[in-house]
Amino acid sequence: MLHLPILALCVLAAMASTASGETRCEVAIAQFRAVIDNDERTGNLNEAVYRRMGPELRQVSAECASGREAEAIRALAAVKHRHGYH
Repeated sequence: MLHLPILALCVLAAMASTASGETRCEVAIAQFRAVIDNDERTGNLNEAVYRRMGPELRQVSAECASGREAEAIRALAAVKHRHGYH
């Protein structure tokens, strides 16, 4: 469950990132990383699962960085779904 302070930080990050020229996929990836970092830190996400998500998110980031924004957004949605983040 996303706690209100984390949600507020995500919203603020999205607003600041969009203003600074980051793409939609960059913002979405950063927001999701903040969520899973917090979940791992608070014990709501198993450390082994957290580590397995790293390479998946690096692949999503690579797609995003190469300009394939739509593919990156879909890949991020698949990672979220696979790990129970809907």
